[in-house]
Amino acid sequence: MPIAEKIRRRLLVSLSTALLGLQATAFWTAEAATLAPTRYGAGVVASDHPLASAAGAAVLKNGGNAFDAAIVTSLMLSVVRPHSTGIGGGGFMVLRDSKGRARVLDYRETAPARAHRDMYLDSQGQPLPGASTTGYKAIAVPGLLAGLDTIHRAYGSRPLAELLQPAIDAAEKGFAVDAHLAHAMQVLHQRGARNDLKALFFEQGQPRQIGDLQRNPLLAQTLRTVAREGIKAFYSGSVAQKIAAAMQAEGGLITAADLKAYQPTWREPLKGSYRGHEILTMPPPSSGGTALLTVLNLLEPYALGWNSSGHGSSQHTHLLAEALKHAFSDRAHYLGDPGFVDVPTARLISKAHAAALRPQLLAAQWQTLSREQYGLKWLEAFEKPLAAPLSDGGTTHFAVMDRLGNVVSATETINTYFGSQVVIPGTGLVMNNEMDDFSKSPGVPNAFGLIGTEANAIAPGKKPLSSMTPTIVLKDGQPLLAVGASGGPRIITGTLQTLMNVIDFGMNVNEAVSAPRIHHQWVPETLYIEREMPQDVREALQRRGHVLSLGEAESAVQAVMFREGVFSGASDPRKGGQPSGY
Repeated sequence: MPIAEKIRRRLLVSLSTALLGLQATAFWTAEAATLAPTRYGAGVVASDHPLASAAGAAVLKNGGNAFDAAIVTSLMLSVVRPHSTGIGGGGFMVLRDSKGRARVLDYRETAPARAHRDMYLDSQGQPLPGASTTGYKAIAVPGLLAGLDTIHRAYGSRPLAELLQPAIDAAEKGFAVDAHLAHAMQVLHQRGARNDLKALFFEQGQPRQIGDLQRNPLLAQTLRTVAREGIKAFYSGSVAQKIAAAMQAEGGLITAADLKAYQPTWREPLKGSYRGHEILTMPPPSSGGTALLTVLNLLEPYALGWNSSGHGSSQHTHLLAEALKHAFSDRAHYLGDPGFVDVPTARLISKAHAAALRPQLLAAQWQTLSREQYGLKWLEAFEKPLAAPLSDGGTTHFAVMDRLGNVVSATETINTYFGSQVVIPGTGLVMNNEMDDFSKSPGVPNAFGLIGTEANAIAPGKKPLSSMTPTIVLKDGQPLLAVGASGGPRIITGTLQTLMNVIDFGMNVNEAVSAPRIHHQWVPETLYIEREMPQDVREALQRRGHVLSLGEAESAVQAVMFREGVFSGASDPRKGGQPSGY
């Protein structure tokens, strides 16, 4: 049976099962079972909300380019996905312009000047519960608007005020709460929401429900100010003054000087190759691109074996999980902000590094290894019991291709659901809790169960390590795929498996995004799987030493493709998005 047909049948079963669940898979819909993607002739946008994709596609249809569409899509997501992203956050963008030049824009949040290495530890050196995740001290300096402004000045063809207008309208007039936002509000309610956030997203003390109208007129007013005065309003003008005043009043660390000093950074993309395709992906301070290329390099020799054993087989899943452990071990040890630490990126993404690790991969062909046998080098064991990584959708991804050959792959975030839960008075701004992505102390896990070393320790002006993995794939020098995901560390595994589904298994973009996925991040020593994995495959994996956990592999992938003169896009049914184009 062809691999694509096997995936189609598995997905039909999984959709029925997932609709009964309460995890992210509950947001899958029957429409996702129609796996033939919509085809477009001039351009496509894929995001995790239909309104955002449609707004971006409208810009393309009206003569704007992919960068204009990306700005509109990002701003619209700031309004309709307030639990995932916003102008109180930041992001990364991998782009390739119509002339073939590939670049990366890093507009990740930064630690305030008053931040310090041990700021989330008590006098005994133990982590202070919730200090890095909730409240004003959890907030890093936002970079999203500065990033969009930089892209606009470099590549935009439409006035910035025009590109802000769809988001202003949506914030002012409101939009219907969908399943994913309603779920996030319910999760927040269970965790215990801050009062300023409840005032904005709750109704009479209760989370809004699917179909309820959600408005944010103060955010609309803030965006109007930016449209009128430019991005400087946020970083040195009236909006900046409100942010700084709230920080001072509530014990936050960000000052007016921090906001004024913020600048995005242009970087070169990481470049790799995989089965005749060129991979352009995100460098540090994200770990995503490094991990992605490490795994691809490790698994490249196994193509024929995989195709004979089949997608989703125990052999396929085992080898993938083992390769992921090596990549995540290296992530924990070596990755951080390259402006502060020496990151051996070139070595980690090299074919030579994969060759050096491959004997360990071969040693684990039939049985998993002990934790210290993964990665480039192991320095010390972390013996604390680690919980499962947080299942949280506080990030968003979108991808755009236009008729001119421009391609954008961007991941943006406020970190966990609703970030720090802080809403700056008088602005409607939901602020990030990106400080939690630093290593509070070596071996202490963050909200997603990820551990790190001094390479990712807190320092003033430093950017926390990320898992965001915006990626562009070229074939014969031309764009084939732009892909990325949300979902904490599952971003890496979701992006990776979607890319491999296209290249290794010949899936179309919708099949590739919708297919079942797994996740392993080295520690905890658990293989997370989606519910539809066949029982015989589960048993075979357990015989090889894997500890399985059902329903914890979910991420939300967005991807666009250009093949044989036709554009297509896919928005992950796990989060309820929808692509749009013309």
